Amino acid sequence: MNLNIRVVLILTASLMTTHALSQDLSGWSDKTVCRLVESNGGAAYVEEATSRGLDCKAQIKAKPTKPKTDEITIFGSPGDTEIPDRIKWQPNDVTISYYYKENDTIRLHAARGYKVDPSDSPVEFVKKIEQHKVIDREMATKTAFSYLYYEDGLVIYDAMPPDGRFSMVLDNSSYFSSHSMGKSITSYIIGHAICEGYIASIDAPIADWPLMENTLYYSQPLIKLLNMTAGDTNVIKQYEGNFIKTGRNIHGGAAAGGLSAFAKNPLELGNTKPISTPQFSYSNLTADVLFNYMMHRVGLDFDSFITNFYQNKVRIKHPIYLDMNPLEGRQNFPSTEDRIKQGVGRYGVSATRYDYLRIAKAMMDDWQNDTCEGQYLKSVYDRRVSANRQVETWNKKEYWGEASLGRVSTKYGGQFWTDAAGLIGRNVLMMNGANGQTIAMDMDKSRIVVISAGKSHHVNEKKLAYEPLKYGRIR
Repeated sequence: MNLNIRVVLILTASLMTTHALSQDLSGWSDKTVCRLVESNGGAAYVEEATSRGLDCKAQIKAKPTKPKTDEITIFGSPGDTEIPDRIKWQPNDVTISYYYKENDTIRLHAARGYKVDPSDSPVEFVKKIEQHKVIDREMATKTAFSYLYYEDGLVIYDAMPPDGRFSMVLDNSSYFSSHSMGKSITSYIIGHAICEGYIASIDAPIADWPLMENTLYYSQPLIKLLNMTAGDTNVIKQYEGNFIKTGRNIHGGAAAGGLSAFAKNPLELGNTKPISTPQFSYSNLTADVLFNYMMHRVGLDFDSFITNFYQNKVRIKHPIYLDMNPLEGRQNFPSTEDRIKQGVGRYGVSATRYDYLRIAKAMMDDWQNDTCEGQYLKSVYDRRVSANRQVETWNKKEYWGEASLGRVSTKYGGQFWTDAAGLIGRNVLMMNGANGQTIAMDMDKSRIVVISAGKSHHVNEKKLAYEPLKYGRIR
């Protein structure tokens, strides 16, 4: 009898589960979907959570284990395009190749990418290439895709992985995502907008932008957003891109409508106020607000403005792709006007290795020539703030891998990391992004390091970045 009861209960539970999975889940709350994911409720819940961009902990963010064979390891949920940085071990080459190709497809998506054509007269570089065994070892065994070191008009180190190591071809026309290096590029573009007369100054309040009314960013001076001191820790997770209350990611398919969608939601940006006495708090959302504010101020001149910036100031050799969120309504070919109205701009870009060097060289030239943009860079540098966090040292590696320039930096100004260990007292500005993207510029000694990678903390930045900046060569 007990056995029969157990069979009936199991069959009933199975039928209930099948019925539930066949339902339309669109009306279910995020919390309910995550609860079912965490209780291993079934693949349909995982799929629904993934489509919403939810950060559910069980199947969505299951901790992977190091593979014993040469198989691809899938991290997080299907559709994720990045390797998590805080895993202790280095993924194998087939996994790194897989994620590079997954990420590279995004820039070609019409609804999520914005293309800027190259210059008719791109900056060309003089090369005086030197070899070093450390570079050869790093390129053959670690996670860097590209390494460039420029000094005083010459490219000194230029390296990529040996042919055949990865399943994709890597050359001077290959694209690499900026990730959070795009925050610094956005800041530079804002400086250009100030110099072109679209924005008054870094102290101008964001008070002329209806999209951000009734949000914590409205009426705040631009410098607070540039320095990540806007007081948004009650809304957005630090060092992440998810809203605290809803778990929604600010990028990708779940973020259709961008800032306009977030501002409508009282659990996200709607009717929010900044916290009192805010300190530095690194925020992906703040950088997106900055980019969209620039788009708002430039208005319908944006197409010509951004083209002029990359073609005539930076003088790129290959197209640049700007990241965008999709519009509400899932328009496949969105207009610039609609993108500005909904605030779907993002800080990230995709560019080739030498075009990243061109961007850094343009910044350095402006700084050294004391142009209007150079004065902007000096102003945000002078007004930098404490990073307000535990800082690593070069001799004490992070538990999940190598130390990096970003993690040994003590201050932050205008979307740039500054004051790295061993370089304090030097005018060195750094851009850092997920998965090991690094650009560092010594403005006084005319030195630039550019590293693109598939994963951070498995690149020896002490040798490849710090030593050339400090001494002029790898020691």
